[in-house]
Amino acid sequence: MHRTTERFWRCFENLPEPIQKISKKKFELLKNDPTHPSLHFKKVGTFWSIRAGLNYRALAVEDGNDFIWVWIGNHDEYERMIKEEG
Repeated sequence: MHRTTERFWRCFENLPEPIQKISKKKFELLKNDPTHPSLHFKKVGTFWSIRAGLNYRALAVEDGNDFIWVWIGNHDEYERMIKEEG
């Protein structure tokens, strides 16, 4: 199951509207087919990541069989978060 946090939604609200639309489509795809190649759903350090458009990513933490989506933003911020986590 996939859940989101308040922090995720605060990040989401700061995205450009076209990216918000793409992100919504990607999350629907994730729920229906997490192995779809366009998602690039993968483990990155302690996070799980999906591609939310060409230059945007979303991060989740695993909680048992669930994924809690905690952040979404541009690729530069994503790289910074991954480095800080590691």
